[in-house]
Amino acid sequence: MSSMLCNQATLAWPRRRQWIALSVLLLTLFLTATASADPVNRKISGTMPAFSDVFGVPSAQVSPDSQTVVYRADPNFDGTIELFRVPSDGSGSPVPVNGSVAPGSFLTVYAITADGSRIVYLAPEDMAGVNELYSVPFDGSSSLKLNGSLGLTGDVINFKLSPDGNWVVYWADQDADSVLELYSVPIDRSVEPIKLNETPVTDGDVLDFQISPDSNWVVYRADQDTDEKLELYSAPIDGMSASVAKLNGTLVADGDVVEYQISPDSSRVIYRADQAVDEQYALGSVRMNGTGLRRLNEALNTGEDVTAFQISPDSSRVVYLADQDTDEKFELYSVPLAGGVSPTKLNGVLDPNRDVFSFEIRPDSSEVLFLADEVFDEAYQLFSVPLIGGVLPDKLSDPLVQFGRIFDFQISPDNNWVVYLADQETDTVLELFSLPLGPGDTVTISGPMVSDGDASHDYQISPDSSRVVYEADQDTDSVNELYSVPIDRSEEPIKLNGSLVSDGEVIDFLISPDSSRVVYKADQETDELFELFVTLDQALAASDSTVYLPLVLRE
Repeated sequence: MSSMLCNQATLAWPRRRQWIALSVLLLTLFLTATASADPVNRKISGTMPAFSDVFGVPSAQVSPDSQTVVYRADPNFDGTIELFRVPSDGSGSPVPVNGSVAPGSFLTVYAITADGSRIVYLAPEDMAGVNELYSVPFDGSSSLKLNGSLGLTGDVINFKLSPDGNWVVYWADQDADSVLELYSVPIDRSVEPIKLNETPVTDGDVLDFQISPDSNWVVYRADQDTDEKLELYSAPIDGMSASVAKLNGTLVADGDVVEYQISPDSSRVIYRADQAVDEQYALGSVRMNGTGLRRLNEALNTGEDVTAFQISPDSSRVVYLADQDTDEKFELYSVPLAGGVSPTKLNGVLDPNRDVFSFEIRPDSSEVLFLADEVFDEAYQLFSVPLIGGVLPDKLSDPLVQFGRIFDFQISPDNNWVVYLADQETDTVLELFSLPLGPGDTVTISGPMVSDGDASHDYQISPDSSRVVYEADQDTDSVNELYSVPIDRSEEPIKLNGSLVSDGEVIDFLISPDSSRVVYKADQETDELFELFVTLDQALAASDSTVYLPLVLRE
């Protein structure tokens, strides 16, 4: 009996090896075909007459589930710009989103809610030439007007959606002609719109606004108390749970708040203003209710300024750029969000005529990456330093050719890579490079350039951090095309656009939230007729095909 079992097992093994070999062969063929497949390229904006165009930069928005593209175009009447939605894979035709508008009207602003359930837009639907605010379900059922009654010459100018998708805050001269004020309304209009700002002085207006990440507050700039003096205010988004608070301290005559950011944890507002000395810009930090105001930077001498700042993603610190120690020498500093201690200088010693050029905080708030010409004047290289400072920066980038420099950089969403644009290897030839933020070497990720070809400043890292999509006249000088490449250059770049007509070019693109497709605008088929296309990049997209291979052979 044992001999028979042994013989059966011996006979079964060659058959098992055959199945295993076949499985490996099928898997290899599948993976090879998937990796080498050409991208699928489709026009998604439908048939468009010669007079029409897709409008806007960016030219479109993609729904959070990556399944739908929303865009503006005038395919029906020249200059009558309307809103359309279309499946992002090109499997269907465009469908109008807005209601009917008079010829010559144009839809100006739109947004998709965070949950992808509704589209909010401005359009002159009820009265020609009067922009009002509407919300429509993604299924295209009836729209809902969100704004209150407007005066004879009133308009809604702009709006923003709260991060939680429950509120719309809009900017309009709803109550008085040419007096721009701020209003909020639930996205379902379950209550009537309410004005958020206090009534401004004669000729006063709200200039701009931001919604806090927790969706509870609106911060706005306005000459609310004194005409032509721009100050900073906060109001609860519901307009009722707290009163309006002025956030900045007393401003010098002719002083203004020029810039502001809300911390990611919604606890404080950081702003830049010429608060103590006219035209000398310093940094302030204040709680959302207007208490706890502190200056963040050190005292400034004549001619010195804070020029830029960023709040860390964890809301622990503020990094800013200023000529705080030496006039016209711009250096980098870090300070706690609420201040209270002296700032820490982040860059190393810089020779005369050397500066920090730009900076970015890593997504995990561990370090700051910055460009500085520490070695040679205007030869900007990439450095990293801990967010809290305390050690000398590390130089990350490779040596530059003579007269070379890094122009800009982006950090990947997963915090593991930095991609930068530079003429690092050949002077005046701009290429893209990637560098792991950890062990590993810099690699050139853009393809070989024709004579006078360059990668452009228009490049994006995919949301899943796997690839970089970029524009370049890589194959033909002065013909801008679209390419995709793995962020580690494990594969060669592939071209995403289709064949272009003479003088055609790609001028705008965006990557879907799930990183599976790229939507771009180009006059690909007809010169000067700009249409929308989608590329389902097989290397970028997760394949929908599944191959099931046997793991165990059953007799």
